Amino acid sequence: MRRLNKDSSMRADRWAQGIFQAAFGLFIAVWTVFLAVIAVGAWHFVVINGWITPLLSTHWSPLAGHYGMLAFILGSITVTALALILAAPWVLALAVAGGRILRGTMQQTFIQLLTVFVAVPSVIYGWWGLTIIVPLVRRLSGTSGFGPLSAGVVLALMIVPTFSIMALHAVRQVPSALVEGSLALGATDDQTLWHMVLPSAWPALAQAFLVAVGRALGETIAVQMVIGGQSRLTSLLKPSATLTSQLLTDLALMPPKTPGHDALDFMAIWLVLLMAVLVGLQYRMRRGLRG
Repeated sequence: MRRLNKDSSMRADRWAQGIFQAAFGLFIAVWTVFLAVIAVGAWHFVVINGWITPLLSTHWSPLAGHYGMLAFILGSITVTALALILAAPWVLALAVAGGRILRGTMQQTFIQLLTVFVAVPSVIYGWWGLTIIVPLVRRLSGTSGFGPLSAGVVLALMIVPTFSIMALHAVRQVPSALVEGSLALGATDDQTLWHMVLPSAWPALAQAFLVAVGRALGETIAVQMVIGGQSRLTSLLKPSATLTSQLLTDLALMPPKTPGHDALDFMAIWLVLLMAVLVGLQYRMRRGLRG
């Protein structure tokens, strides 16, 4: 009987291993095909237009053969930076409240509430921005209300839950012995927070920051709904576009195997490379934390 159980267990292990290997192989195959498809289109674009010239030009007119992407790059940087600046104070406050002040049931409820907001679809945030933020900006500025400012506010609201949960866990990971030692030496709670807790949590907070950057750079639907969709960047209060929002706008207008679609593949490749860099930095930070 014991022999039969052992054989059954070994067969189950082999089946499980085979399923996992097949799933991993399928994952690699799908991503290889995906990258190959956009890489081929991007290469066709590079052969004709080069690597650098499209990145330094602001003239985007695919039908006329102009593929300047600088306005979209600056739009992505502007919206992402604005969102991070607006979100950072909220994130710090929520992380400290959830990680150092709340306890027990209150803390778990707080984390669950943040998790609910993480799960809200991005189109809901975009709808909120379209009905609340855009009219508010329009009323205060006298402009259309669409632009990087509205997109940055909406994006800040989107990244706060994810960023806050990661920052909260970073704060909670600070050993209680360090906190108690600081307080025992006469430091106040505020001094302990600023000079002990946050510096100790900094590597994990930096990792959370990189995740927030990736989340902000990759967002499309919510940004597209409030940024205005114009291929220029002249003001925070005037319609503009980002790399992801322009991809969404033009994808249906430029069929595959056309010069315009190849330009979109080129934009997509740069986004993939940027995300790979962020993942690499996050991985190095994680190794540093474990070390």
